[in-house]
Amino acid sequence: MTDRSGVLRYIIERYYSGDVENACALTGYSTKQIADWCSGQCQPQHITVEYFIHRAFTPEFQSVVEFAEFKQDQPVMAQLKDLFKGHEERAGIYAFYDSMANLIYLGKATNLLKEAYSAIRRDVDIQFPAGIKNKPEKRYEIVRYISAYDVGSSDWMDFPKHVESLILRISKPILNKNIGHIEQAYTLPGID
Repeated sequence: MTDRSGVLRYIIERYYSGDVENACALTGYSTKQIADWCSGQCQPQHITVEYFIHRAFTPEFQSVVEFAEFKQDQPVMAQLKDLFKGHEERAGIYAFYDSMANLIYLGKATNLLKEAYSAIRRDVDIQFPAGIKNKPEKRYEIVRYISAYDVGSSDWMDFPKHVESLILRISKPILNKNIGHIEQAYTLPGID
């Protein structure tokens, strides 16, 4: 029989920094349940151990800001610093919307502030009809709303890339040139 208590002790020590309270907060189990499992008083079910592993390796997404108004006549960097406050250097996904709240650009970032700032200052690379006068040259001229999400971090998977790719495939924003790709799902042998 596998010593699932020992495995759980290792997971809590290694991936929850030995902090049982943190493990409780992240998994929803009580301190007593975890203490009983770790002491070997009772064995956790295998699905419980797998859940602790999943919670340790899967970052939790947080909304930083959603549909925050962006003003073209104010300094770009100052606005982004204010919007991303506390999450400036975090990995995440950011989105730019036009005046009708249509998604026009989506990006992933290892540093939300730097990369969103770079993206919003890029040229508008789309063809406008010939009759359109005063065509916008930079993205910040057409962005009216911004959303950003802190996607956490993991040593094992590039979650921002996967989240970005999924949203791009569904929404196809006009300013994104690369829509990304999603791996083909295959049925595992013996699973219907």
